[in-house]
Amino acid sequence: MIINIAMVDIKVSKKNPDFNEREKKLFEVLLLNIGAAANMVTTKQNMMQTPMTLEGDELFSYQIAWQNSISQEQYEEFLTTLKRRFETAFKMSDLEDITMEFLENSYLNK
Repeated sequence: MIINIAMVDIKVSKKNPDFNEREKKLFEVLLLNIGAAANMVTTKQNMMQTPMTLEGDELFSYQIAWQNSISQEQYEEFLTTLKRRFETAFKMSDLEDITMEFLENSYLNK
């Protein structure tokens, strides 16, 4: 059975982050903009980015939901593009030991 993707929870963390509040906000805005650009290139449809509560060493915790569910193929293309762009931004910013987590259709796990 093929399940289309309606949403994905994205969490980015770093062990013992030493960011001040301004740096955390800049990091968040950077990843939101990267996510929006990756979405437009791959799915070409509207999406909503909803903040979730940060836990532990998380620097970014958002749920992305599409107006219409996307196919598994579109999702894989989106995810590949997003990961590549995030990793490039981390390298350019000299950030190491970054962990990314993606949970598709989290409502199915509740």
